[in-house]
Amino acid sequence: MKKRYYLYILVMLLIDQLTKFLVIDKTITIIPDFLSIIYTQNYGGALGIGRLSPIIFLSIILIIGIIYFMNKCKGKIRNNIPFIMILTGSIGNLFDRLFRGYVIDFIKFNIFDFPCFNFADIFIVIGIILLVIFLVLGKKEKEL
Repeated sequence: MKKRYYLYILVMLLIDQLTKFLVIDKTITIIPDFLSIIYTQNYGGALGIGRLSPIIFLSIILIIGIIYFMNKCKGKIRNNIPFIMILTGSIGNLFDRLFRGYVIDFIKFNIFDFPCFNFADIFIVIGIILLVIFLVLGKKEKEL
C-alpha cells in the first residue's frame, strides 16, 4: 500500500476511536426528536445483528482480503478510497470487539426506528456506496 493510504487510515481511525471515547456514558440531544448522541454497547455484529465471535473472524478475513487486494491491484487512489474506508471501518470496530468486548455505537436518528451506529459504520457504508458507484461508472466507460 502507498504511504499516504496509511495516513488516511490513521486519520479515520483516530476520528472513530476519539469519538467513541468522548461519548462514553453520555446522552446528548443534538436536534430534539431527530438526532441524539446515545452511548450504546453493541455486542453483536453490524447494527446489533449476530454473535460476537463469528463477527471477529469475518472481520479479520475481510481486513486481510482488502489489504491483499489493494497490494495486488495497486489501483488509482480514486479506486482505492472505497477499500480504504471499508478497511478503516472494519479495523475500528474490530479494535472495539477485541479490546472492549463490544462496539461503541452512539449516533441515533430518533425520527425513525434505526439502530445506533458510529463513524466506523459510516466509513464502511460510504465505502460500499462508492465501490458500487465506481464499478457502475467503470462499466459504462468501458461500454463506450
